Amino acid sequence: MKKLLLLSVSLLIAAVSFSQKIKVTCKDVQTYYKSGYITNPETIINNPDRNSGITPADCDYTFDLQEMTSTFFSRSLGNIGNTIPINNVEQNGSEYILTLTDYGRLDPTNTYFVKVYIDTSKKTMTHIWYDSNNDVTIVNPTGTITMSVIDMQ
Repeated sequence: MKKLLLLSVSLLIAAVSFSQKIKVTCKDVQTYYKSGYITNPETIINNPDRNSGITPADCDYTFDLQEMTSTFFSRSLGNIGNTIPINNVEQNGSEYILTLTDYGRLDPTNTYFVKVYIDTSKKTMTHIWYDSNNDVTIVNPTGTITMSVIDMQ
C-alpha cells in the first residue's frame, strides 16, 4: 500500500511539473555551424566554423509540456509551421531540456535529433541539432525574444 501511495504521489508531482506551455516569439536569429557531431552548444557558439550573423525573424514556438508537442510558426518564412512531438523533457528548476525529432523542410526524409535548452527565469532558448547529411552541428541561440509560461493546472 505504501508503494502504491508513493507511486501515485510521484506521478502526480511529475504531471503537475509539466502541466504548462512555454511560448517564445523570436524577433531575430543567429546560426552557428561547426563540422562534426558536437553535443555542447557553447562549444559551437564559442568557436564556430561559420556564423550567419544576426538576421531578422518573426516566429513563434509553443512547447506544450502536458501534450508533449512543439509547434513552430514563422511569419518571416511565409507563414509556414508544423507541430512535432516532444520525446523527452528534463527539468531542473527554471531550466528545461527538450528532446525532439524534426524533419527537413526541403527534404522531409531528413531526420534531425534536436535538443532545445530553455531557461524560463533568464528567458533564453537555444536549439542544437546535427545534420548527418552534411556532417555539421547547428546551434541557434535566442536573440531578441519574448517568453511566456502558462500554467495549466
